[in-house]
Amino acid sequence: MPPNAKAGPSRIPDKVEPQGPLGVSYKETVDTLASFLEVVIHTILCIRQVYPPTTFTRRRAHGVAVYQSRHPAVRDYVSKVVAAIRDEMDKGTARRVTVVIKTTTTGLPLERFIIDVGYMPLEGMEGPGREAKIVNAPTAEDLSLRLRAFLIRLAALDGQLLDNPPEDTTWAIIVETNDDLEPGAAEGTQTPWVPALAADTLSTNSAIAPHHEPLLSVRAVETGVIDLRMMVQECAAKTGVDHLDI
Repeated sequence: MPPNAKAGPSRIPDKVEPQGPLGVSYKETVDTLASFLEVVIHTILCIRQVYPPTTFTRRRAHGVAVYQSRHPAVRDYVSKVVAAIRDEMDKGTARRVTVVIKTTTTGLPLERFIIDVGYMPLEGMEGPGREAKIVNAPTAEDLSLRLRAFLIRLAALDGQLLDNPPEDTTWAIIVETNDDLEPGAAEGTQTPWVPALAADTLSTNSAIAPHHEPLLSVRAVETGVIDLRMMVQECAAKTGVDHLDI
């Protein structure tokens, strides 16, 4: 300052307050959506009768009646798969999860339940940032209401789809990542993943698959943190309809 100037009062700038309400953190969103995916997978296996309905028990999730397999091996497998998907979601690398139902005799897909995953920018989300509340994200209650609407729509979907061949179905879970690397296993467990069969996946390469069966949009959950969108596809092996322009 000039030599003869008197020093004026100084103040510490006020703390910058968040410009909007605080909602769930990134970690809370990942944990909630991973648990939600486990519910969705069990419910698909039940309502599409991959296993007999008597092998499922009714539960409630987000205020909606859902299903869970009674068989320990099925429950353990789904739990391990979801744990691995959760780790990929935490890293922001899981971009698509597909539950494919196919025939045991030919291995051809009958239905695909496709869940696309989108993320907010993850800069600053390292370490403690993952547990910080996010401005304008939904609250835990609001997120639960959105997931409730998703589950209600999923349950109603069964009446819109053609029946699968009785006692001739199996299933697989396909995970596609943004980095095209094999998904990791949860800590302390063996990886449940093997390379996916080309027939099980929905090809996005128009040179390879210029036509495919139509996709029915089921529901989207937009949180602004991690967004989910589900589509279902009935395949030619079941419908007998092939080579459709969409």
